[in-house]
Amino acid sequence: MAPEREDPSFLEAAPRTVLPPGAVVSGKLSFDLPVKIDSRFKGEVKAGALLVLGPHAEVDAKISARHLRVEGSLVGTVRVDGWIEILPGGRFQGNIEAGKLKVYPGGVFEGKGNVSPPQLPSSS
Repeated sequence: MAPEREDPSFLEAAPRTVLPPGAVVSGKLSFDLPVKIDSRFKGEVKAGALLVLGPHAEVDAKISARHLRVEGSLVGTVRVDGWIEILPGGRFQGNIEAGKLKVYPGGVFEGKGNVSPPQLPSSS
């Protein structure tokens, strides 16, 4: 088994901030690159890579992403192919479907979760 990471993140590279603190947006967003939302957002997000919800984020959304990191507040339904991590100060309320879920001390998860690693193709 691999040792636990020292830092509270699976993040490899800094994502581009697309909604900075102070912005208020509603609608549908779609990205293929790692992005960070650090504002108020309501709607739907489809992210083909990492989605980071920054410490100022207040998000009410249906989210589909490859990976998700929650540092702010998220209410909604989330489907993630890889991992979801809720960092200290992060708060999630709703339903999660993911390959991995990690809630750090100080992070909050309220809701239902279906966590199962991706299935390898069977060799029949």
